[in-house]
Amino acid sequence: MGKFPLPHAVTDIQCGNDMETKPTYGRKATIAQLLATMVQSLLLVNVGMELAMATVVIGSLYKNPKAEFLLNDSESSWYGSILYLCQPIGSCLSGYAQKHFGKKSCVVLACVPSILGWILLFYANSVTMLYWSTITMGMGLGFNDGPAYSYIGEICEPRLRGIMACVINMACLIGVLSSYGLSYFFHWKNVAAISALCPIMCLTFVTFIPESPIWLLSKGRNEKAINAICWLRGWVDPSVVSTEYQELMFYYKTSVDQSKTIRNSKGLFSSLSWIKSASVYRPLRLATVYYIFTLISCLTPCRPYIVQLMYESGVNDPKSSSLVLFGFMQLGGSVGLTLTVRKLGKRMLTLSSLCINTLAIFMFAIYFVCINFKLIELKPYVPVVLYSIIMFSGAMGMLTVPWTLVSEIYPNEAKGFASSVTTAVFYILTFSATKVYLSVENTLGLTNTFFMMAASSFVGFVYLYRNMPETENKTLMEIEEFFVPKNEQSSAELIP
Repeated sequence: MGKFPLPHAVTDIQCGNDMETKPTYGRKATIAQLLATMVQSLLLVNVGMELAMATVVIGSLYKNPKAEFLLNDSESSWYGSILYLCQPIGSCLSGYAQKHFGKKSCVVLACVPSILGWILLFYANSVTMLYWSTITMGMGLGFNDGPAYSYIGEICEPRLRGIMACVINMACLIGVLSSYGLSYFFHWKNVAAISALCPIMCLTFVTFIPESPIWLLSKGRNEKAINAICWLRGWVDPSVVSTEYQELMFYYKTSVDQSKTIRNSKGLFSSLSWIKSASVYRPLRLATVYYIFTLISCLTPCRPYIVQLMYESGVNDPKSSSLVLFGFMQLGGSVGLTLTVRKLGKRMLTLSSLCINTLAIFMFAIYFVCINFKLIELKPYVPVVLYSIIMFSGAMGMLTVPWTLVSEIYPNEAKGFASSVTTAVFYILTFSATKVYLSVENTLGLTNTFFMMAASSFVGFVYLYRNMPETENKTLMEIEEFFVPKNEQSSAELIP
């Protein structure tokens, strides 16, 4: 790597037995990477709007005699969860599309079904049409998360990777807030019509950003890869990025060498064989367990029914204005994460938010006990404050950090496949939890359900305290070596 001149600002770091360089560039590089991230963020704004729309629609139609048509318990549980069930289908297709067509193509593939889904929702006049609209959105949803986060992980400098992933998370929460805010002023069908503008804008702007340099290298398009790096580092000359280009070549060739046995031995099933690789199954295991405790500690299964939950807690809110407050709290937490992640790190933010949420859920359960035994009168501000704390704290850690990890914890050759599998696992877990939530609540009661969630969140705190690494400001190679130390790599990466 020594035959090219070094960029103007380079810091050497020790990475195992190898010397690696961390080029850092100026303000223009930050602006360029931010612009590319913002285009991807439009797609995540759309994701947030899709995820929040179930809450808006169920809040309007569930047991509401004034609604155009009604949703009962079973229909609400299906409509609130079916979006998550459809996502893995698109996610599996996304893994193939990322590898063969690139991240930008996945953005286009995600926008088309999203636009169609919003149109179907606008014209929905029955439960069946609601189902078809969310099924269509779910297919597009599978093409969103994996490509967006792996793209950010591949285009950003280590110093910006965490922040830009937080920007992506913030975009999703802006989408949630947008749906809640629009529902305060407009009928849910009009909200659907307005929401369709987001994927249309994304389709328009995606043509102006470069493809992932690593993906271009994998296709032998070296000149385009150099041009992409130059664009992303502030529209600089190739000589400025020569060192980083050589490092990407070295990283890519290393990943190819490690995966060669897997690809040659399994043929068409080579992607599935990555599951046997320690560099994939170890971070996948961590991400899966993380997601389970995210669902519990952030009360995600309750979210489609939050309007009804607030009503049962004594909150009389016919216009669902509390949803707007909760959306603002989530967005505020995401901003807090963006501002503090470089200083505090993802591990500290994860453990802090999980601890706060565990206490808040426990206090929620205590409040229900006091109400049931008539120890206190209904106090509407208590559930609103507690849920706002959970939303803010979750967005500052548990709800958003796992998505930033997706862009960092997998090796390059497996990134498209592994990120898609990870998001598919998350949505399958979310579907399962959301689908059974009403049944669990009806069986155990609201109080016992929240006590169970608080206890489970505490178990999650213990697990993540013992097993979660710090990835902030680490190179991709350093992160990979955490999961597969150098003394294990030769045996762990090759499948006999």
